[in-house]
Amino acid sequence: MDLEKFTMMKDSISKEEIVLSGAPAAPGIAMGKTSLYQRSRPTVSSQNITDDEIDHQLSQFEKALGEAKEEIRKLQDTQENGEIKELLQAHIEMINDPDLRKRVEIEIKKYNQPADAAIEKVFGTYLDLMDNQQGLLQERSIDIEDVRDRLIHIINNNDIQDEIEQGSILIARELSPREVIEFSEQNIGGIVMDRGGTTSHAAILARSMQIPTVVGVENASTSIAGRELVILNGDRGEVLVNPTPATQAKYEELMARAADEQSEMEKICKSPNTTSDGASFSLQANIEFKEELAAVRSVRAEGIGLLRTESLYLRHDQFGEEKQQKAFYHAILEGTNPHPVTIRLFDAGGDKFFDQGQQEHNPFLGWRGIRMLLDERALFQEQLRAILETAVQYPGRVRLLVPMVSSLQEIAVIKEVIKETEEELAAKTNTTHIDIQLGIMVEVPSVAMQAEHYAEQVDFLSIGTNDLTQYLLAVDRGNERISGLYSQRHPAVWKMIRHVSEAGKATSRPVSVCGELASDPVAACCLLGLGINELSMTPGALPMVKKALCRHSLDEMRKLAAQVSESITVSDVEDAFVKFLANE
Repeated sequence: MDLEKFTMMKDSISKEEIVLSGAPAAPGIAMGKTSLYQRSRPTVSSQNITDDEIDHQLSQFEKALGEAKEEIRKLQDTQENGEIKELLQAHIEMINDPDLRKRVEIEIKKYNQPADAAIEKVFGTYLDLMDNQQGLLQERSIDIEDVRDRLIHIINNNDIQDEIEQGSILIARELSPREVIEFSEQNIGGIVMDRGGTTSHAAILARSMQIPTVVGVENASTSIAGRELVILNGDRGEVLVNPTPATQAKYEELMARAADEQSEMEKICKSPNTTSDGASFSLQANIEFKEELAAVRSVRAEGIGLLRTESLYLRHDQFGEEKQQKAFYHAILEGTNPHPVTIRLFDAGGDKFFDQGQQEHNPFLGWRGIRMLLDERALFQEQLRAILETAVQYPGRVRLLVPMVSSLQEIAVIKEVIKETEEELAAKTNTTHIDIQLGIMVEVPSVAMQAEHYAEQVDFLSIGTNDLTQYLLAVDRGNERISGLYSQRHPAVWKMIRHVSEAGKATSRPVSVCGELASDPVAACCLLGLGINELSMTPGALPMVKKALCRHSLDEMRKLAAQVSESITVSDVEDAFVKFLANE
């Protein structure tokens, strides 16, 4: 084959449309030419220093710490988003870590390591620990690497210029929060990364900045060339390389439609929470991390209907550290002022509690939630102290939600523990009254069936439809072999919800729904028809739910609820939903 034919064939192959898959980290579609970015790894000194050079190297280390902090502070000053400022503050706190500083100084003074090599070694120890972790903790290693490299670059006087083409799609192996912020100032159209998960700081920032992002695209940084045309689908987690003209036209139409929908959603979020005939409702958010607050505010959620607290353990490998807990609760309450925040007690058990090797055949029906907390009383009181002390600063805004309640006796014991903790706090701070509400998750069928008796003992009820459904239908929702049997639209689930709603009315206790059912627009209409006007869901689902609720009258929703209540099969419920939509 001659050279000319080989070149033509090579060019033909390179122009074929290729679809690469990853994980959708930030929604949206972007189209453009690519810019490749590879973070430069600094060169580290290999020779030991003499005793006479120790003071100079210590001085270099201090100088690097100061300059790195100043860089981040300047970057903070350019940001208006509170979550972005907090993520950058985490880098400053890493630089200020006294243990890190001490370890580096020991390497310099005791082992005659130059400052850059000492930083490399100490940070390497931290990174080795991260490599042995899973998920969230492992993803944070990128932040540590970024701080390490910045310190070493400063010590070696390296001038780093990360320039890319304006408006391009950035292709990188990984990105730190600092890099995402700096590249956002160059108006990047989207981000594709080999590494990182949807909960990494880079992904969280991309969502906050509304930069379409796909992560976990294997070998993207080595298989995609610079200046190639790509389409990034942040909704589906796909990257189309060298799209055909037909594909380009299709996605241009999708992008135009998405822009119209985004504009409509923004208008909906700003509108009052009222049905077409003026009945009010409240939509709140389910979250786990403070980094999600930007999304909560963007959709104008009226507070947090479910704040999961398990990450406080998962991030630190132990629950402990009341100070960290209080800082977390404080950040959530400050970020949602003046709305209420419902804090769910630590809901984990035999499946992942402190790696104690307590293997259970079915941990979801075992030692979890309040069952575990009542056995681990120190853990329970530790979390209560953190929540109650926070509630003192935000009177009337904190609601305490207890998971996995299955007996009235548990509520009696819970109240005793709360009283003991309040008295302990009163003695320490002279606090005479803590304005906090106590509620329970209604997820165990026996509790739902006796809802009126449980409602009399607490201030509010919150229906967790995810677990309620699996317990009621005897279907493990995580078992793919029987996934077809799991349906939150099952008529038995709806009958149970109706019973709980009626119990709330009879006892004058508010009832909310915080399970996935609340994020289904038609199901949300049915819930409102049953008299449940407080729903909590993932922030992303809120606009579409609100659109459905605002479009219909309360009378229409009550008729839908009546039809669903008379249903016998899942198909009957589905038919009622279809007819409801057909009348829009």
